[in-house]
Amino acid sequence: MTGQALTDPADTSTATAQVFYRKWRPSNFNQLVGQEHVSTTLRQSIKQGRVSHSYLFCGPRGSGKTTTARIIAKAVNCLDVQDGDPCDACANCRTINAGRFMDIIELDAASNRGIDEIRDIRDKVNFAPAQGLRKVYIIDEAHMLTDAASNAFLKTLEEPPAHVIFVLCTTEAHKILPTIISRCQRFDFRRIASDLVYGRLADITEDEGVNVDPEALRLVARHASGSLRDAENLLEQLVVSSDGSVSLKQVEELLGLDNGESSLELVKYLLMGNTSAALTAVNRAAWAGVDLRQMHRQSTELLRAVMHLQWGSENAVDLPDDVTAQLKELVGNLPPWRIVRSLKVWGDVNMRYDAPSTLPLELAVVEICEDTASPPAPANTATPPPQAAAPPRAAAPPPQRQPTQRQPANDGRPAAARPAATPPRQTAGQPDTQRRPAPIAEPISELGAQWQAAVKVLGRHKGKKYNLGALLRDCRPNAVSVEGQTMVLGFSNKANLERMQEEMDDPGSRRRVSEAVTGSFGATYEFRLVLANGPGATANTAKTAQQSSLVRTALGMGARVLEEIEE
Repeated sequence: MTGQALTDPADTSTATAQVFYRKWRPSNFNQLVGQEHVSTTLRQSIKQGRVSHSYLFCGPRGSGKTTTARIIAKAVNCLDVQDGDPCDACANCRTINAGRFMDIIELDAASNRGIDEIRDIRDKVNFAPAQGLRKVYIIDEAHMLTDAASNAFLKTLEEPPAHVIFVLCTTEAHKILPTIISRCQRFDFRRIASDLVYGRLADITEDEGVNVDPEALRLVARHASGSLRDAENLLEQLVVSSDGSVSLKQVEELLGLDNGESSLELVKYLLMGNTSAALTAVNRAAWAGVDLRQMHRQSTELLRAVMHLQWGSENAVDLPDDVTAQLKELVGNLPPWRIVRSLKVWGDVNMRYDAPSTLPLELAVVEICEDTASPPAPANTATPPPQAAAPPRAAAPPPQRQPTQRQPANDGRPAAARPAATPPRQTAGQPDTQRRPAPIAEPISELGAQWQAAVKVLGRHKGKKYNLGALLRDCRPNAVSVEGQTMVLGFSNKANLERMQEEMDDPGSRRRVSEAVTGSFGATYEFRLVLANGPGATANTAKTAQQSSLVRTALGMGARVLEEIEE
């Protein structure tokens, strides 16, 4: 059942100028969509003459809060109430529909949020109604009232005159003072189901005489995310831009969805672990002018549908039948852990600030496909060689010089006796040549391999100041040990140890490190940071790092000081 225009039918020029969400705003409780738990209670209260002096309507945008407040205001002033609903025929109802009723006062608390505005209400509230039976104050966005204004409003809200009703509407009830909430009857509005939005849009298009493809209406209803006002606005855009007929392709073009084919193709490649094909799909869509935000949103919805199909919750999937059939075929060939991991990584992509760039999506594609290439299992010993091969590339430019703090790292190895000479520059070359192949030859323990996996994960996270993975790479796998419930991390560089200690003092950074370690080791540990090579090994390095901003920046990115030359 559709609503009716809230303007006077005689004023045709005004009626035709109204947008859909105002023109088809519900005018009684029967026309409210998806809020039966609210409309039933309010209708009964009006029939029994037990209307409260204050109401609080909470819920998401476009769910009918302000509309319901207006229906209450019209019902309590109606001269011929019919089963709790206003008649829409008496003089008061017609005046309210035309917007000329003096005893319904709507305030926007976002722009009238101060104590002066509340004092003005408190001074005027005692005046009797000018036209109707009751005076109704509708305060929209009530959570925007200041604390001082809310406190000044308490006494008036608790014991208003008998002819006054207050209706507070808000999308963020948690921001309203508990003392305000306790003085009101609270009603929580829900998001409107997409099938109910579809039914309302179908009624509107029928009354407007517009031919709209049913699949197009379903797509509009899904895109509205439970907001009927958003759906009606989008429908009006489509009707205005069309020549009397709206097709599914027009909706997809307006929303930038590109038929949904690119998103479905991308989801298939992600779940199959095909990195190159998924990257190609993202870039092809970007070059075709597809809105990447919409593509991300649509592909996330498809991944969610795959998850529901995997666990037999098909009723929660609201997609066309052909798309659902393709996803069902895909589900049969996938392990459950791959679906969940893909949905987590893809859902964490932030397209809010960098929508034109494909980089966030590309990074997520690589992470999903590379992670899904092998299921989560104990790390094998095939991974250490690439990890050990990385330091020689970073330290290759000065191969003939060796810092003091690296000498103890070779203790217990065949070349341990070489750094006995006093001048470090004379003996630096020999330990360097012996030390390079040593990490490759020596196998890394399972504990060390798990630590490398945790450091790899932390490489994608920035702490309070520094990249966590870059700092923790200074803690070699063989310098990690577990003592009961404590994990001891041995750092070879004092400056990195101090920076990591600073990051661990931050709750957010400590939580990220703990989550990465828990995910890799399967257990939760406390952390103790120590200097693996002794307190004097990196004193000069730390001193130099504190003196030079360039050196501090390099150390924060994971670099190491090989030697300090005094001139």
